[in-house]
Amino acid sequence: MIMSRSSFVRRCLSLLLASSAATVQAQAPQPSPDVVFPADVEQVTVDVLVLDKQGKPVQGLKREDFTVKEDGRAQTISAFEAVAVPESAPTPTRTRVSSNTLPRPAVERTFVIVWDDANITQYSTDRARRAVSEFIREGLRDGDEVMVAPTAGGAWWIGRLPKDRDSLLAYVGRQQGLYRPDQTAARIWDHEAMAIWMGRDPQMLSYVARRWYENNLIPESYPTEDDARGSLDVTPGLAQIRAASGQVYRAAVTRLRLTLDTLSRVADALEPIRGRKNLLMVSEGFIMDSSQPEFREVVRASRRANAAVHYLDARGAEGALGQPGMPGGSAEFGRDVEERDATTVLALAQQSVEGARSVALDTGGSIVPSTSGLAKEMARIADESRAYYLIGFNSSNVKRDGGYRKLAVQVARPDAEVRARRGYYAPKDGEQRKADPDKLAPQVRAGLDAPVAADGVPLRLVSYVLGAPSEKTAVLLVAEAEVGGLGLSPKDGKVAAAFDTYVVVHARDSGQIYKQEKLLELDVPEQYWPQVLQGGIAMRRDFELPPGAYQARLLVRDKSSGRLGTVLHEFEVTAAKGLRTSTPIFTDTFQAASANELPRPVPVAHRTFRPGARLGWAYEVFGAQPDPAAGGPKVSASYVVRKADGTVVSNGPTRPLKPAGLSQVSQVVVFAAPQQAGDYEFALEVRDEAGGVATQVVEPFTVGP
Repeated sequence: MIMSRSSFVRRCLSLLLASSAATVQAQAPQPSPDVVFPADVEQVTVDVLVLDKQGKPVQGLKREDFTVKEDGRAQTISAFEAVAVPESAPTPTRTRVSSNTLPRPAVERTFVIVWDDANITQYSTDRARRAVSEFIREGLRDGDEVMVAPTAGGAWWIGRLPKDRDSLLAYVGRQQGLYRPDQTAARIWDHEAMAIWMGRDPQMLSYVARRWYENNLIPESYPTEDDARGSLDVTPGLAQIRAASGQVYRAAVTRLRLTLDTLSRVADALEPIRGRKNLLMVSEGFIMDSSQPEFREVVRASRRANAAVHYLDARGAEGALGQPGMPGGSAEFGRDVEERDATTVLALAQQSVEGARSVALDTGGSIVPSTSGLAKEMARIADESRAYYLIGFNSSNVKRDGGYRKLAVQVARPDAEVRARRGYYAPKDGEQRKADPDKLAPQVRAGLDAPVAADGVPLRLVSYVLGAPSEKTAVLLVAEAEVGGLGLSPKDGKVAAAFDTYVVVHARDSGQIYKQEKLLELDVPEQYWPQVLQGGIAMRRDFELPPGAYQARLLVRDKSSGRLGTVLHEFEVTAAKGLRTSTPIFTDTFQAASANELPRPVPVAHRTFRPGARLGWAYEVFGAQPDPAAGGPKVSASYVVRKADGTVVSNGPTRPLKPAGLSQVSQVVVFAAPQQAGDYEFALEVRDEAGGVATQVVEPFTVGP
């Protein structure tokens, strides 16, 4: 039967925000693949590439072919695995309901493209975007997981090829370079500023002083009669140069920390992921300031995650030379580098990117110079990841002093090139990552950043785009958490528990981030606990979002056990154009109403229903053309329930719908689920009789126990 309801959305929203439970049989989580390496914190894991003369990965090597040395001392290899990635891997299609219990491929590759917008200029933006886009289009394989993370802030974007290729390309297309170097004659480059401000190189001060003097930026000091040499004295301007150097240095450190913090965050997020992990840092480089502890933390995070950072210099074939404002580059006015200093400046210009080079080498990555084609080199790095070796050893040096230990990996194969990280920082007793009370806990931060889901708490998440599309549209996120595996049990006649919940929504096109953080507390009487175990705990979060593509990340952490679950869900808020419907609320749960009202459908996050269950399909229609004769929209609808093979099980004939406004129609369809278990789909067709157009909405569901 079909029932009209003019205030459907308002009623649903008020109901949803008050509801706190849903009833559905939980889907059993799939078992995780066996882990090869023991979970011993002392074990060091090294990701090793072995390449032949043509730069192709060498396969078929055995444990006995490798030798690992730490600080020159041979180590005993305790774990070994040879990994070969297939040409392509199956990739799941996107469904209405996202879950963290679906099985993942046993072997996969994860690529994180760190877009260093904090250190990319406007001159390199187009070049870098083209290279990254070409890499995503042509350099990766089906089944590869890709995450793009800018360093200056804003939304990160995640996709799995091939289904998310277009979405990733759209995200890359909006990235910018935010670094605006000084192009005036008073410019001081980052490496110069660091050397002058920290007093590391007095000669550097003389280079800058001559440049400033020739451009009339510091006062002249004429030689006195007592100065037989008649030399130029620029001492009066040195204090001015030092002060300016301090400003440039502080700005460089700010950009440096943004980049290093992002690299550490990415590495932390990759730590639980099995398989080869490549961090491709697209950047114009940054200084090596050893006084910054963030350098050490990047290497440590890379060691924990067993992830290498590859530095891809985005400055172009000629490097920074000739680029306005950069070392050796021109100024808007004034002279360029003094001729007598030109050779020295060009030699020292490499110091402006030494920090990026150091990060790559210290994490076992590679350096792709600006003279190389970025897209080609990124594809080469991906191709090298087709086959690699995971080698684990327990260090013979049992000291827990936090010191840096050098690594060397050798292979018993002539003319083979071995690539592995150069070292790691040993653990240190009492050493813990500092917890900032103003920031998320490291475990939570890593869980929200990770490109793959954590299944410590099984979750389902679905989105409902409700209400008439406008500048901002009501969006409801509904989740269900299965708590049967958390060991909760009744005590004193009730079950009490508490969960930290976080929802972060990333906007692809604007980079905007929307957040909600809530503490979910349970206090369930013992007699109702079996219902909670069967149906799970429902969570609902509402947002007001403009049109665009979004990714929602939900994290739930049990405060008692510390177990954590995450799930990633992608959805779209469409613009107000043409005949369309709200996201249908497909449910087996209703809230009782008063005697003269119909039961209200409650949105749920599952699509598995009991045989014969009463099901509801609630929706609104927008954009219908007004019919002059009817004084409003003239809309009709029909539906069909069919098996996955197309066999029709039941249907609803075409019927006119009662309008709820000048261009809006609200409807609720109620029908019985099929009695036979299996996969089905509900297909609704809505027709605008006045406009002569129609739209169809199809949603799969399952009937089972």
